[in-house]
Parts: sequence; structure tokens; C-alpha cells
Amino acid sequence: MTNAEFDISGINHLAPVCSDMERTVDFCANVLGMPLVKTLELPDGRGQHFFFDLGGANHPAFSWFPDAPPAAPGIASAVTIPGTGEIASAVGSTNHVAFTIPADKFAAYTRELTSADVRHRPAKSAEPAAI
Repeated sequence: MTNAEFDISGINHLAPVCSDMERTVDFCANVLGMPLVKTLELPDGRGQHFFFDLGGANHPAFSWFPDAPPAAPGIASAVTIPGTGEIASAVGSTNHVAFTIPADKFAAYTRELTSADVRHRPAKSAEPAAI
């Protein structure tokens, strides 16, 4: 599907800021199975930008900045995960990321995330595909 006003056919990438690029790469590549496909060093040592392959021309990215302020739950991100408490965050923040997965994989993926000590919201197989 394309946009009638602009020839936009998708989102190239979104780039949340992470606090630890090594840990982020380990999680994306080894837990979620998204290989690291591109890295960029920002000019003047200002940080890094890493892209992962999710398949289907989808490339989530993460930025890391050495002098980034600390996380600010309740401002720049939700205080907790949906379904467990306050989830509001500030305008311009990334509140959460949702992946579309086959409904029949919810239970197995929930077990895998739990065994990897990944904080997540319990899967609800009755939910529609995320968009």
C-alpha cells in the first residue's frame, strides 16, 4: 500500500536509544534471532547506530550515545509494561515496540522469553495482529 500524498511504502527504521549496545546486540541477535546487518559510527565519536534484519525488508535499529542522559521511566518510556501498571510516557517518546507473530507461536515464544529472563507482557492469543 502506498500513500496518495507522498510515495511512502513503509517505515525504513525506527531507532530507540539503548544504554548498552553490546547487550542490545546480544538480545536482538541471540534471543530474537535478528542478525546485525549494519553498523554506523556517528561523527566525532558521538555514538553508534546499529541495524538488525527482521526479514521482509524490516530493519529495526538502535542508537547508542556515550553521554545520553539516564532512562526516565514515566517520561521517556513507560514505568512498567502494559497490563501491569502505569504505561503513559511523554510526547515524542517510544512507549513500546510490538512484533507481529503467528498466533500459534505465542505460548512457545512466551516460554522462551521467560526462560531468557526477558521482561515482557503475557501474550494473549486472542489479540489481533499488531500494526
